[in-house]
Amino acid sequence: MRILVLGLDSPLGYALRSFATPLMRHEIVGVDMDTTRWRRERQVKKLIRREPIDLILDARLVTQIDGVDPVGQPDVERTRWLAELAARDRVSYLFLSSARVFSGTLTRPYRESDQPDAADAVGKTLIEVEELLKAALEEVFILRLGLMFGGRRPNPLARALDALARGDRIRVSEQARGSPVHVAEVARVIHGIIDQMGAGSPRSGLYHYSGIGEVNLYSFMETVLANASQYQPFTEARELMELIEGQADSPTSLSLDCAEIRHQFGIQQLSWREFVPRAVRRYIELYADA
Repeated sequence: MRILVLGLDSPLGYALRSFATPLMRHEIVGVDMDTTRWRRERQVKKLIRREPIDLILDARLVTQIDGVDPVGQPDVERTRWLAELAARDRVSYLFLSSARVFSGTLTRPYRESDQPDAADAVGKTLIEVEELLKAALEEVFILRLGLMFGGRRPNPLARALDALARGDRIRVSEQARGSPVHVAEVARVIHGIIDQMGAGSPRSGLYHYSGIGEVNLYSFMETVLANASQYQPFTEARELMELIEGQADSPTSLSLDCAEIRHQFGIQQLSWREFVPRAVRRYIELYADA
């Protein structure tokens, strides 16, 4: 299959290319994040119709929510342009969404059948985009992901290490919980889905994926620093992290139930913990001397 990746310079885009190259089963083409900030529909039309495409892999919003640029109505309008063109040209669409469509108030992992109920701007935008795509396209595959992390910017792990490298103190909560997932693990899952699409599996549906194991944000950062502390400038970084205590807010959990993707595609979850050393090493390689 010929796959157009929107956000090819994102952490996930790099992981997708690295995973695809040795397999040689699919052709990965794409555009960088800056290029996807289209102002007119004809810019999208020119991109989509430049060469034949079998699948659009839309990684824009899951990348943007980890960066500095807010998501909002311009992103919804760009998605509308994409969806209309994909429907007209009969191109399949794989949209990467996030657990942030949920409020986090459930005490169990969220299933695909649970109603998205986020009240924040990011969550509301993701919900609107999901609904738009389902209404406009017959073949739209939505994959909601847990908190993505990796060593390449932008993502929460790299942002925290950036702050610690500057000597800034970071305050971390035990109230926020979730199931993280490394970008390379997401790339593995996406390639597994695309392989099966090429063999005749459904090209539409709604699925969840995250790493095994729920963890609160403070414990996640403790695991990161346990790996980072062997490198400069993080040998004393643990002293810069402090727990936010005395919070009146109720705990929130954005963990995802991933039984459906295992049942439909045979994709097994892996533990997020085994990917933390890899993410820290990548950060050191890319930015430690920057």
